[in-house]
Amino acid sequence: MKRQVHFVGSLPEPLMSSPRAAMGWILDHRGGQPLTALPCDIDPNWIIDYLRDLHTRTDVLDFDVTTDDYADYNHMPTGRIRSGVTLTPDDIAMRRVDTIDRIVNHYTALRRDRPELANVKLQLSQPNSLDMSLFALAGSATGDGLPIGQALSHLGALATALRHVPVFTQAIFQEITTLTRKHGSLITWQVESPVALLSLVKATELHAAPLLAAMVARQLAAVFTGLHRLGAASSLHLCYGDYRHTALLQPRSLGPAVALLNPLARQLRRDGTPLPKVHIPCAYGAEPAPLDPRFYTPLRRLDPGWTLIAGVVCPASVVDSMISLRLFERAANWSAHAVATACGLGRCAIAGAEQAADATAATAAFSDHWLPAAARDDHNRTDTGPTKAKRG
Repeated sequence: MKRQVHFVGSLPEPLMSSPRAAMGWILDHRGGQPLTALPCDIDPNWIIDYLRDLHTRTDVLDFDVTTDDYADYNHMPTGRIRSGVTLTPDDIAMRRVDTIDRIVNHYTALRRDRPELANVKLQLSQPNSLDMSLFALAGSATGDGLPIGQALSHLGALATALRHVPVFTQAIFQEITTLTRKHGSLITWQVESPVALLSLVKATELHAAPLLAAMVARQLAAVFTGLHRLGAASSLHLCYGDYRHTALLQPRSLGPAVALLNPLARQLRRDGTPLPKVHIPCAYGAEPAPLDPRFYTPLRRLDPGWTLIAGVVCPASVVDSMISLRLFERAANWSAHAVATACGLGRCAIAGAEQAADATAATAAFSDHWLPAAARDDHNRTDTGPTKAKRG
């Protein structure tokens, strides 16, 4: 099976002068490898522009903003719903329909000029409603390491945010319904949820993963089932946080990802929803994917129904990326559908983005015999059995 290249989506701001320029850059930096989709992100910093736009909606929200708002994870303001206001989906909608219409126009024009795009969908990022609500209405509860004390001191804001997740979900569905009617066959939505994975990393530290995993899986399943019923194609992007190229938490293994994905697979099957492709990050923040086989061992327990995108690419070392991919696939016991960096490239300089793209393309074309002999011999001792091709 020929692995594909997956770009999470964001690019350095200078490369985003126009949708056509951003998409053209990705096409020109795929190294001849097939793409999972052609992304065109709007915000190089994920949802920060959206959060700042919420500050202008002063009829429904009030933000306590300091001079260094959104400087990092320790400076995330909390939006408070004004007294007497009942929050509606229109109040917190992302309001991207016109912008996405323009992106689709650029994409369809590019497809006419680039025949290799004939079967490649346009990938648009969609933050999970859980993440949108928590960062909008309980941003102050976050901080480096997700300290429990800080979360408890903002318990009221957390409760408000969790209570309003369904409103954010409705806002997502309203926008995607409109866009699916217009462009449905052209688009795939990348649902992005660092909160889902980070909550499981923290719960694992506190020995509370099973209970929390069931709740988070139900929320994610509701989003994917809703998208499926709308006829919207989708995928799942997990993340440890990468704002300012810094991870909120540093995982010790892929155990939290497996703890989330197994109940999510069960819930999706109960709902009659196909399992989406899932991007599993192995690197985190500025740290490369580990070369310790034990980090990947939990993948042995992963539900085999998932189509995997391995977030193993280390821009600084193609060889390390290939070793990480080998460890990932050996632990999972099937081949990755695609490879990727751990997150988008929006926090990189242009040179760093080019290096990351080159490493991703080289890793997608990975074959064991390309590894230096010493590395190949060393990692042969970590084998868990022959890799089988992923079905489908």
